[in-house]
Amino acid sequence: MSTPPLTPLATNRAPDDTVLVWDETRWEATVGTWTDLPGATIDLKIGQGTASYGAIFVATFSAEALASHPNNNAVVSATVFFGNDPAAPVSANHRFVTARGNPEWSSHTLIRVAEFQPAFPTRDVTARVKVMASTGATAGFQNWLLRIDRYNL
Repeated sequence: MSTPPLTPLATNRAPDDTVLVWDETRWEATVGTWTDLPGATIDLKIGQGTASYGAIFVATFSAEALASHPNNNAVVSATVFFGNDPAAPVSANHRFVTARGNPEWSSHTLIRVAEFQPAFPTRDVTARVKVMASTGATAGFQNWLLRIDRYNL
């Protein structure tokens, strides 16, 4: 998959829309592939019959997180997907928290961006936080918040 480069966002206006979703429930799982964090989803659409034909979305995700592994050598990755594609910046290394010593819950935040140029067809670009843990590691999330700021094009 090739992700087009983002154009810099310089604006002197507030977002056209801001949506928040959060949960305090503790969730722990061993997940070796990108897996939706339960509840961390915001339905978004662009195109005909929606708020705009194109948009720039700025996602902020903040959570208390935990990575645990018997050898204290693992990572838990997290990022935001819009539709089926990861938001920018895209890399093979989305470390959110690492397993070290006596694991403790700690607060972490990430920011991601996705740009969708104006187009007529309606597109589902639902925002989802996805997480993945190293082999044998357990990922934990609690007290999380997902915020999406929408800038219509």
